[in-house]
Amino acid sequence: MRIPVAESATRYTAVAIVLHWAIATAIIANLALGWWMHRAFEVEATQAPAIAAFQLHKSLGLTVLALSLLRLAWRLLHRPPPLPAAMRDWEKLAAKVTHGGFYALMVALPLSGWLYVSTQWRETAPLNVPTLWFGLFEVPHLCGLNETAPAERQALAAATFRAHLWLAWSMAALLALHVGAALKHRFVNRDTVLANMLPATTSARIAGAAAILAAIAGLVFAVVKTPGAADAGAAAIGDLPGATWSVGADSAIGFSGTHAGTPFTGRFTHWRAGIRFDAGDLAGSSVTALVETASARDGDALHEETLPQAEWFDVAKYPTAEFRSTAITPRGDGRFDLHGTLTIKDRPLALAPLMLTVTDAQLLIDGRLTISRRDANLGMESDPNGDYVSPEIAVDVRVSAARKPGG
Repeated sequence: MRIPVAESATRYTAVAIVLHWAIATAIIANLALGWWMHRAFEVEATQAPAIAAFQLHKSLGLTVLALSLLRLAWRLLHRPPPLPAAMRDWEKLAAKVTHGGFYALMVALPLSGWLYVSTQWRETAPLNVPTLWFGLFEVPHLCGLNETAPAERQALAAATFRAHLWLAWSMAALLALHVGAALKHRFVNRDTVLANMLPATTSARIAGAAAILAAIAGLVFAVVKTPGAADAGAAAIGDLPGATWSVGADSAIGFSGTHAGTPFTGRFTHWRAGIRFDAGDLAGSSVTALVETASARDGDALHEETLPQAEWFDVAKYPTAEFRSTAITPRGDGRFDLHGTLTIKDRPLALAPLMLTVTDAQLLIDGRLTISRRDANLGMESDPNGDYVSPEIAVDVRVSAARKPGG
């Protein structure tokens, strides 16, 4: 069946113009972003914005891929304006070859980048970084490349990265040629080739320029913005069966550290505690807590997508971390040392004691714990030396509780 194609127009359609300038702006921004972040990763002071730029770079690349496929479909159904009759045959051929090269690169360049990040490998080490499209949703890895053998992932990563780099240079060269040709048509030949791809009215051109500047400002903000605070949404905190003390709503279990030199602070929103405490029967007293590791929140979409994965908390296999007291020893004045063990991914970790304070019907457990990522087996595949995430994570505990009737 033959698809009907519209007759050639005197100028490009509004859809073609919008797609052309949107794709052009995204490509130019992404080329600049890619070259900057490639070097920024190597400098500790710029690692944090480079990581943000990496997510933005991937989002822009996928957007270019989608828009380019749409632009190609539109082009197949709508003939472009004819080239000026005064153009030489070789110039017309060069224009057609250049446009064909653009379409090929607009698809191949982002596709090669998608293949590269799908390997989840960087140079000589795994790279456990999900692709989040502008922080809204996770983009799947292609062809299950992230699940292949390490040697295959490393080889594929090297090949696709080289291809991506050469395609980027080719795109830059073609862009320079394209811009030069457009300027020649406008100022030397004085024909309508460039004008056909511009908005028809002055107001439309001003609006288009303003939209491009706003988009650039948005891209800059996305790179340099500071990480958000932990989500302050609804939490699920409660008591385990058999508890004689009821956990208060103001209780919290938080965590903090650094990522690429930038501090982060978060909390677990879902956990339960079983507090059985009697100052006259310390041997029979105990404190237990079950923390749902999938509830870790720090306001950073990249962190919140990564933490549940197998390399980190592996929530599919280990949905909870468990604290169990091993001894409660008095310090005087209603204060006690709460000794215990925290088990993460079946690894028991001995902890410094927390402070337990009791006055009549009120009880408070607070303190700061330090957890070694190596001891807890968190992030040891992609960042074993703490080059990006701090080797130790602080856990801040503040649990207030009231004695239950009859407790």
